Amino acid sequence: MDKSSSPLILIVDDSTTNLVLLEAILQEEGYTTSTAFNAKEAFTLIERNKPDLILLDLLMPQVSGFDILQKLKANLSTSEIPVVVVSAVGSVENIDTCKSLGAVDFFGKPINIPVFLTKIKEHLL
Repeated sequence: MDKSSSPLILIVDDSTTNLVLLEAILQEEGYTTSTAFNAKEAFTLIERNKPDLILLDLLMPQVSGFDILQKLKANLSTSEIPVVVVSAVGSVENIDTCKSLGAVDFFGKPINIPVFLTKIKEHLL
């Protein structure tokens, strides 16, 4: 995948380990990534350079992934960006809530990398 035309994926997670892991997996596949540890960083990055897809953790301090998702989908300039939730709290209730708020997919941690990459590619088409 050509770097200049590779999709930009924003990874939002308060865990450095998760950020580094997801970033490595995606960059290995030729995607361009940016990372944010919290909602404030995420919205600053989105404003600066709108991503093609957002990977979002749910459990973060101050502003939860649910709140970020709701804000993204309520804003006309970001509502069309596909959001994939990647979270350790994969209860049916959380998955349903994420989907109702507009997430296109949900992956529990630890992720199944081959399935994850296939779904990311589909959501970027």
